[in-house]
Amino acid sequence: MRFYYSIFLNCLCFFCFGQNSFQSLKKDLEHKIEYSDFKNALAIINKNREYFGDLEKNELDVIKTKILTEFGLYDEAFKLSQNLLTNSEITEEQKLKIHVERALIYEINDAGKSCLSELKKAEEILLKHPEFKLKNYTNFLIRKSSYYRVNGFSKKAYILALQAKKYAESINDKVNMPVVELILGLGNRKKNPEAELMHYNRALYLYKKLNHYEAVISMYSNLGRFYFLRNDYKIATIYIDSAIAISSKSNVLDYKANVFKTKSEILEKQNNADSALYYYKIAAELYKKYNGEQRDVKVKELETAYNFAKEKSEKQLLQKDIRSTRILNTTLFISILFLAFFTWKIKKNERKIEIQKQKISENNVTLKANVEEKQFLVQELNHRVKNNLAVILSLIDFQKDQSKNKNYKTIFDDLYQRIKTITIAHEFYSYSVNHKDNDLIEASDYINKIIESHQNSALRAFSYSNDIQLVYFNVDKILSLGLLINELVTNSIKHAQSGHEHLVIHLELVKTNNEIELNYSDNGAVFCFENNHNSLGLLIIEGMVKQLKGNYTRENANYKIVFPHVRA
Repeated sequence: MRFYYSIFLNCLCFFCFGQNSFQSLKKDLEHKIEYSDFKNALAIINKNREYFGDLEKNELDVIKTKILTEFGLYDEAFKLSQNLLTNSEITEEQKLKIHVERALIYEINDAGKSCLSELKKAEEILLKHPEFKLKNYTNFLIRKSSYYRVNGFSKKAYILALQAKKYAESINDKVNMPVVELILGLGNRKKNPEAELMHYNRALYLYKKLNHYEAVISMYSNLGRFYFLRNDYKIATIYIDSAIAISSKSNVLDYKANVFKTKSEILEKQNNADSALYYYKIAAELYKKYNGEQRDVKVKELETAYNFAKEKSEKQLLQKDIRSTRILNTTLFISILFLAFFTWKIKKNERKIEIQKQKISENNVTLKANVEEKQFLVQELNHRVKNNLAVILSLIDFQKDQSKNKNYKTIFDDLYQRIKTITIAHEFYSYSVNHKDNDLIEASDYINKIIESHQNSALRAFSYSNDIQLVYFNVDKILSLGLLINELVTNSIKHAQSGHEHLVIHLELVKTNNEIELNYSDNGAVFCFENNHNSLGLLIIEGMVKQLKGNYTRENANYKIVFPHVRA
């Protein structure tokens, strides 16, 4: 009776939670494995496995194989993988994952031929089922590259690692990208220390972005070891101390033990025996705890296997009683009917979801095509605008050369410089499909480009000094500011008169609260431009100040311009 009651409860649990419950559990397990929380992941599998069907159990066993491998329990992982491969219910994708995991087990145990055999089996499945590549191909390439590296084929290993990186970038595989960088670093070991260090630092950066403390600790340890082997104990200590500082956030004991061991070795090399011994004891204690943890997991696995075999035996005995009990058979029959009904409902909902997914996929393809077309048109527009501006500048330059009137030449020079100012702004800012009105341009580079243009083209030599704070403007405001500064510089070149032969221009741009203050001056003692109030240059200055919604004061050639600036 207790057996039938347990079956009823299991069915009830399955009806209540169904596939959504399993997917949630699987997602939680994948997250824990991703962040090296293997102990809790294993406990969750052992606790919940009995509540699911054969397909889900196989999936949990595939995940469990990976966890056991990470724990260093290779015998247990291998036995479980053998059971899975002989299971007729296992899917092709599950086989693929098992072959890749077995390749790792063989690689760790120096069984090169067997490792290569497993990789070939995995590759055959990938060729038959290209739909599996999205979730599995990066990891497969990493495993294959590691095999060739371990077995002395470093060149081939490095090419495979580069392929893994390219594929991971193409699908935005954030989980495997730092692993790829680590493999690339290992591929440069003893060959190119600079490349090795670059890839290690890249892997560290990516792990930090994922907040993967265990991996960050491991990478700090690798970097510390890198400098330790090169007798650079100072930098090695910095990395190891960084690992120690966050070691409390890690649950992976062997990672922590490696860090303290390296710290001890560094101190030993620095002839600091007492401190070296202190950290060595910490490392030894962590290794001891890690071995104890491995032993506990192994015992629990044996206990789980024993309970599973015992439960299986009990079920076989109780099934004989089921055949002789009509009432219980009836109960089971009704349960099966309920199960079939709910399964039919689930399949029906799955079909609806598949239809919706197909429609969404078709819409996405259409939208992607539209975006690509618009992106091409915008790029073509940008290209043509730049070409047209270049043509306009060439025509002005040509027209200036054709003119014999000196005043006309000056007018063309001014017009050339104004359009050049617009062209420079366009070089700093190109519109795209993803254009937003609040995209910003840094002021210092733009202003310096305008001044350089004057220095390269003006007949009058001048010096330029600036004090420009780091401030950003949108394209409309930066263009108005650029035209304003262009006119101020033009006016100084034309009209500043002094007892000095050399003209000096100074520009200061300061942000205070929500306002920008622009101070402009030159070393001219006399400034004749102010007498001509109808000058185009003065009109442009006043117009641009108005465009900036600001105000200005002027004393001779000394301008103080203030305008609002609020970043969104």
